[in-house]
Amino acid sequence: MISNFPAPYPNELIYSVIARYAVHNGILSPKYLTEELFNNRNLTPTYDLPSHLDRVASYLPDHYDALILINQHTLLPIYQPFQPDTVMRYAVQALRGEQYQSLHTKLGKNASRIKSVNFFRFCPHCWQEQMEQYGEVYWKRSWQITGYEYCIKHESALFVSSVPCNGLDRRFYNAHLNVLIDSSQLFINSQDLKRHLELAKIIEDLLIQSSHIAVQDVSILSNAYFNLLKDRGLLSGQKNINYEKIRHLVLDYWGESFLKYYHLDDLLSENCWLKNMCRKHRKAFSYLEHCIVLKSLVPEQKPIETYKQYVSLASIEKTNLDRQHEAPPVWVNNKVDKILSKDQKQWTKLIQKNSVKQARQCDPALYARLYRNHKNWLLLTNKSAVILPSAIPKPRVDWKKRDQQLIKQLIKIRDQLLEDLDSPQWTKKFFIKQLGSVSMIEKNWRFLPLTTAFLERYAESVDCYQIRRLTRTFIRQHTDNQFYPPSVFLRLSGLSPERLTPEARRFFNNIEREIKQ
Repeated sequence: MISNFPAPYPNELIYSVIARYAVHNGILSPKYLTEELFNNRNLTPTYDLPSHLDRVASYLPDHYDALILINQHTLLPIYQPFQPDTVMRYAVQALRGEQYQSLHTKLGKNASRIKSVNFFRFCPHCWQEQMEQYGEVYWKRSWQITGYEYCIKHESALFVSSVPCNGLDRRFYNAHLNVLIDSSQLFINSQDLKRHLELAKIIEDLLIQSSHIAVQDVSILSNAYFNLLKDRGLLSGQKNINYEKIRHLVLDYWGESFLKYYHLDDLLSENCWLKNMCRKHRKAFSYLEHCIVLKSLVPEQKPIETYKQYVSLASIEKTNLDRQHEAPPVWVNNKVDKILSKDQKQWTKLIQKNSVKQARQCDPALYARLYRNHKNWLLLTNKSAVILPSAIPKPRVDWKKRDQQLIKQLIKIRDQLLEDLDSPQWTKKFFIKQLGSVSMIEKNWRFLPLTTAFLERYAESVDCYQIRRLTRTFIRQHTDNQFYPPSVFLRLSGLSPERLTPEARRFFNNIEREIKQ
């Protein structure tokens, strides 16, 4: 039982809390530390999205639980407002549990153009205040967020330490004032200082308010941005978006050098991030992209407030639309009720006699119209379609016959190769590649005893392959009536003294003696 686990300081990373525990208890071995806390010696520290939070919460006073740790001491809140509910539920379970899953991939972090920090960052002025207040220093979570380059309180650029937070060599490191010796301050263009400070304040607001925003799916984000662009007069006509106006707004507000700092300066290509955000959302975008666009479009309001307003409106619209289309077809005296549209009536009659696939093939245009205008109704109605009998199962494979066919092919291949001294090494992989059925054979060794025995018998070892190459060169020099020095002989064989196996070296020594005679 862990009885002296330290309580987290305000906005302290869980990573930092565990590192302080190690220092307080004099634990130097990272494997011993993870074994003591999590009963696992093979855990790799993760500074932003750590797992095992249910276990960590059990070491803390009762007013702490896993959800409080997630919201106040991890970086998950910067993803939460911009991810669907299903993804966020998955993320919370992953952080609470002990089976760490590919969460960074699920949240889109690995594929994002916004790269995470590689070394821990800090504000030395804040550290001095922490030392005075707590007697020790710690890593704050906001410092490790890309976009938070400037300390809001002291209005100075952050410092980058030499302590890695990514990579294979990372471990639990405790913050220490000695880190100042090997650190360097972030270089920020003086013209962009105001914007960096503003972005840091936006990220602070995001960390505080993100837990109050929920998104059902990415289609809501598409509608929210469309309504926002419509209200700001950025449409050409009824539905066309004026990208040029939007691009100028973003550039005028943030500046090209600021966007280039975060690799967001590509605003002209057909599939640039800005155009994709204004189109139908098929994936989630990063917090930084959302904040930059929202602040450019509505500079007089906090981006998180703007986002919350339009997402709530889009959610209400979607709920009302779903209610309109969620009723299944109503039948009265074997006739479709009059409340359905002409297309709905036609589709309902089609699926009375056909499966969904057959009905769709009968009238693809009808299916497309219904999918576009009555998707929920269509999916619900399709459940009542005719179900075709299951397909006749394919006959079982006669593995004995298959094995005999393969062994005959392999014997032919071997006979063709016997006099070919230039062929590659006859490995098992080489033989089955000649058969053209690599995957089938490798997955069914137990059903192919003859094939397996052949490959075990005739697969060429490295010794045999080197001897065959030496033999090839020996025959050629006799044929050409030219006798090469040992170094040239080996080079023509594609070998070197260092690579020769003991058996091949003995064979080569015999060749040398014969050449000398």
